[in-house]
Amino acid sequence: MYSTPTPATRLRAATLAVALVAALSGGVVSAAAIHGAIFTSDVAGNVNVNQYESKADVYLNGGPKSNCAAAGVDDGTYVYQITNPSGTVLLSSDDISHREFTVVAGVITSATDHVTVAGDCGGVRVQMAPFDDTPNNGGVYKAWITRKSDYIANGNTFRPSDTKTDNFHVKQPAVEPELADLTVYKFYDFNGNGVWDSDEQPLFGWAMRAQSGNGFDATQLTESPDGLTNFLGLDTADNPYMVTEGTAGGTWSQTTSMVNGVPTASSPENPVTGLTLVVGDTTEVIFGNYCTCKSGGKAKSWWVTTSGQTKVNDGGSMNPEFNVLNALNLKTAAGADFTLNTALPQADNWTNLTTWLNSTSTTNMAYSLSRNLAILRLNIEAGYMVNTNFYAPAGATIAQLQTDANDALGIDGLTPVGDPNRAVQTQLNTWLVNLNNAATVIRSKPCPYSFAPALPPPN
Repeated sequence: MYSTPTPATRLRAATLAVALVAALSGGVVSAAAIHGAIFTSDVAGNVNVNQYESKADVYLNGGPKSNCAAAGVDDGTYVYQITNPSGTVLLSSDDISHREFTVVAGVITSATDHVTVAGDCGGVRVQMAPFDDTPNNGGVYKAWITRKSDYIANGNTFRPSDTKTDNFHVKQPAVEPELADLTVYKFYDFNGNGVWDSDEQPLFGWAMRAQSGNGFDATQLTESPDGLTNFLGLDTADNPYMVTEGTAGGTWSQTTSMVNGVPTASSPENPVTGLTLVVGDTTEVIFGNYCTCKSGGKAKSWWVTTSGQTKVNDGGSMNPEFNVLNALNLKTAAGADFTLNTALPQADNWTNLTTWLNSTSTTNMAYSLSRNLAILRLNIEAGYMVNTNFYAPAGATIAQLQTDANDALGIDGLTPVGDPNRAVQTQLNTWLVNLNNAATVIRSKPCPYSFAPALPPPN
């Protein structure tokens, strides 16, 4: 018996026919929309957390905590992804095959390879990490879910019409300052050559000031035993830095300024500027200084007077000084050895010495050098000169110059004009004359210094 179809029966038939035609023609039927909602929560199920402390704190949740009546998503197998808010950058860092979960009776019941914790209403919560940092300046992320079947049907993509999404924030880690260290050394440059030689001592208690253009300003003293001070944990964002060494006044002079072992462009400089610190590295600044004094020598014109004679005789006898001079390679105008006969009366020897010293002849340069060497030796013997002090023009100590002059006389005692050894003896003679006339020398030991206040206040 045939009966007339009802409107509902005709609608169902038409829907089936359309589906059949679509299937036969190779078309794709639009996926059904996902009902319900997803949420992100913390591990305890608190949803709509405005900002998570870390990415590991973000969990996928099927519904509000303790509200089992809330509409969950449709049952099935799903995949998920994490992106930036616009969805243009995929942030999930593991393969999609690890990002599956199953929904039964409106709640998530299991997940593939991701940590789950017991949730509400018989479900679980799924940890969504790992995923990369969002490029969004506000730390905003978007969570997407879609049916696995739709993901495959759509060419392994999340089509917006087939997804549910939820935005969330993760607290962006504080930007750690990129730090570096600055080490400042100080040494006594005894020979004034601008190089920290192995026998030169560090200086302790010397004020060093480090500054940046961004407000950093600190003054510290170099310390024993290495003559250094460390400025640690400086922010490289404050580059460039500069270092100023305290000025001790008096006769102190700066000889060098080096950065990482290399003299600065205009060494010696104070301050040293333009220091670009490198993250994790130590920049080394070195300052060298010396202090000066007068040699203390008394000239020939003083030694040949009664004052000089009194000093030579200060021990009650002049013979010890005569013997000191006899130990040198002293020469006469003719190039013969000059010696004092201590068997003679001391007054006679004194007359012989002053007569020999009073000549001004330079015909034989060895004779002139001998006279000035004898005066130098008397100055040292009397304690007027410190033979360890350094004479910069000669690049030698006073003691070394005495040795060099004596050796030169031992090599050649007659050096008239044209003699190949005359030039060397002439130069030595000039240096000894200067020293005997109180030339400036570098002290073998540092002069006193203090810094109170250590450095002037910043401008």
